Amino acid sequence: MKNPLKIITILLVFAIYSTPIFSQTKVKKTKISGYIKDSNGNIIKDAVFFTDEVKTKATINNYGSYKLKVNSDTKKIKAFSYSRGIIEIDYKGQKKIDFIYNNYSPSATPKVVEKRDSDTFEYKDVFEMIRAKVPGVRVQSDNTILIRGTTSFNGSTAPLFVVNGTPVSSIDNISPQFVDKISVLKGPETAIYGVRGSNGVILITLKKKI
Repeated sequence: MKNPLKIITILLVFAIYSTPIFSQTKVKKTKISGYIKDSNGNIIKDAVFFTDEVKTKATINNYGSYKLKVNSDTKKIKAFSYSRGIIEIDYKGQKKIDFIYNNYSPSATPKVVEKRDSDTFEYKDVFEMIRAKVPGVRVQSDNTILIRGTTSFNGSTAPLFVVNGTPVSSIDNISPQFVDKISVLKGPETAIYGVRGSNGVILITLKKKI
């Protein structure tokens, strides 16, 4: 039978030297705050926040302020608005981060989430998604979009983009994982948009929940 005293001594030595190792791996939490508004001072009430692509439970109060806790090793903090799009900011230990949207386009260019939970994550951007999933539309290498069967207006072939019922100047800020549905209008169907819809209309509906 092995010496019980020797076994106990070995266990004590292991416990003493292993404790600092485990304690060093503990990730610290940091509190950050700020506000989320557009350039006119309007509160973006429908926004949700992500830290390194993980959705948080942070909420926005009536003044447009938010608070959330992040891990000290967090790299990116993202605000996603169903009506305005995405702003992604590099996290470098800031205690205060304000998200400001310029009209309907975010003030920072989003990066696509690299996940494979559904087919929407297979596309690197919304243009690739349109190219693959929307019939009757041609997306060129420079992301110029042409709807077949439409006539150009003033030499332009660009369609009108409407996101959640609101015309927008660009869809560059939309990531595929937030898209619920894409449809195309052309001909008489575009009459409600006037001359803006003469080259066709691309309707994009974003998901209500993530």
